[in-house]
Amino acid sequence: MENDDPVITRTNWTPLALRGHSWPTHRLVIDEAGGWAELRPNVPLNRPLLILSEVSGLVLLIWQFITDGQGSAFALLTILLIATPIFGFTLRTVVFDFRSGWFWEQRLVAPSKRLVEGRLSSIHAVQVIPERVFTGDTYGMTYRRTFFMSYELNLVNHRGGRLNLIDHAILSWLRQDAHRLAQFLDVPVWDITWDSDNAQTMNELKKQVLDNIR
Repeated sequence: MENDDPVITRTNWTPLALRGHSWPTHRLVIDEAGGWAELRPNVPLNRPLLILSEVSGLVLLIWQFITDGQGSAFALLTILLIATPIFGFTLRTVVFDFRSGWFWEQRLVAPSKRLVEGRLSSIHAVQVIPERVFTGDTYGMTYRRTFFMSYELNLVNHRGGRLNLIDHAILSWLRQDAHRLAQFLDVPVWDITWDSDNAQTMNELKKQVLDNIR
């Protein structure tokens, strides 16, 4: 990380999404010859397939009610078949296209307004930061608060503004996607996760920000 970059001091280094997933939700696909890249969900966004999964799950649920099924395997399969399509409709593909000079989001259900859209030339850096995602479990009558570590991949513009793209717990996967995307876009990676080369610069960065405020 280049500490003399003035955009660093204008960039926020706290978590942006305030949520996360415990499994890798996306993967980066790059077509160098075609001049495009996509952050694609690992859940296949195929409408007929998702509808078939939902219907199969509902049929299996009804069958278990009728037969008074007790099998845990069937119960887990039912939950998976019903929940996967619902979750799939919340995911998006992010396209980076050098032919048009733009990046944008694609969803199964097109939103009235794209929340992710902009010019590739506006991207200054790719940011990777850690966050704690708090969850909870119930043990008998006791509620126990737990957490897991998740990691954000954010785009940073030339003014220090940020845009979250993905957020999940598999650091090695997310870091690899971040570096490949940054190389494709020809921008730096600002990675401040605990074992990154940039992690030791955070105290210096905080001091630099405070010095600029004074």
